Amino acid sequence: MGKVGLVLSGGVAKGAYEAGLLKALAQKEIIPTVIVGISAGAINGTFAASAIARGMFNAEFIEEELVWLWQHKANAANLYACFDQTPQSRIANRSLSNIFTRLGIDPLHRHYAPRIGWDTILAFEQLVKGDFVSLISHGFLRTVLEARLFPVTKVIRPVTLSIVATDLQGSTVITAEQELLARYAHFEDFVWLDRTENEWESFIMRLRQMIVASASFPFIFPPCPLDLADGSTHLFADGGIMDCAPISRAIQLDPDIDTVLVSLGPTIIDAAAELAPTLPKLLSRVFTMLAGRYLIANFRKVAQVNRRIERLMPHLDRDKKGRISLSRRNEDLCMAAGFTSLEQFLSRRVVKLVPICPIPALPGEVFDGFFKPELMLHYIQQGYTDTLSALRHAEILPAPAQIETIIERKRRTTKRRAAEA
Repeated sequence: MGKVGLVLSGGVAKGAYEAGLLKALAQKEIIPTVIVGISAGAINGTFAASAIARGMFNAEFIEEELVWLWQHKANAANLYACFDQTPQSRIANRSLSNIFTRLGIDPLHRHYAPRIGWDTILAFEQLVKGDFVSLISHGFLRTVLEARLFPVTKVIRPVTLSIVATDLQGSTVITAEQELLARYAHFEDFVWLDRTENEWESFIMRLRQMIVASASFPFIFPPCPLDLADGSTHLFADGGIMDCAPISRAIQLDPDIDTVLVSLGPTIIDAAAELAPTLPKLLSRVFTMLAGRYLIANFRKVAQVNRRIERLMPHLDRDKKGRISLSRRNEDLCMAAGFTSLEQFLSRRVVKLVPICPIPALPGEVFDGFFKPELMLHYIQQGYTDTLSALRHAEILPAPAQIETIIERKRRTTKRRAAEA
């Protein structure tokens, strides 16, 4: 196995699954050179990339940082109670939780302590008019990132992280060739290399902004304003709600990647026997279907390209040195196989895809883990177990029977050498 890419999908509380996944990778010393993160995957991917850059990508670090974060800090009480009052995020203060606090309402603990004052009247007016954009603010996530995400003093191992968010001001256009193009997915790449202090400051600040934007689940968190390279400011939301092709992105970022591990755990769902018509459950179901649909479609597209390359390769004409000829016949064959040209075909390569997912699907809806610590623990453990199983199935790790054979072979070799000595 050569270089490895890793795709971490979104999943709100089910993002805890990826903490277990990363622990398994770290334990087996499988270190990605490229990580693509969406929503909760952007959070997990950032901590993993930072650990890789520091040369600290090991099971102990993942346990202390990510597993601890998901298991002990990511809960409903912390998410609801932590407000973001920073000047650059005034839109975040227009949350329902902020209004409730100003009115003296605590729905989590079912407590009401009426407040009297001008601000209370303004809060009540906001509530009546529906002048709010989300249930809660970004406060908890911003606090976590400010407390635990810092510059790297010395980069031991370069790594690239790509984060995707959905541009709410995107568009769909038709080209002169009558091709429809959807412009909603917004990728930004972050490369851990040695930098100056000022460069690190700008790097970390932008990275935090992109993580918050990518994790802004609609209606639960407010959209996040981001300044773009052209000087405009757009509003961004969760990266998992639109077609974003993260697997293709991972392949494009490093031409030497030959294996891509894809976390499908948070986006795999079983058929629901019944569905209680509550807003959180409906939002959870819709989000999981959308995020899963786009990610699985991209997975199938890459797998299909792999099959076309493998089927087409034996039929192409070659020169005396065995190289593929730049002939008209080869050009026609490539175009008939669905490639735009022979040049495009030659730029593609077969990449091994390794899906990591639970069967059956993870229990509960995407928000349930915030209210049930036992579910969060289950997600982490399941992510760890499923990853080891997927790696063995893909023959990246030896199966248990093979491990026993290897141990026995080593034992015999040691015994023989001892006898020869």
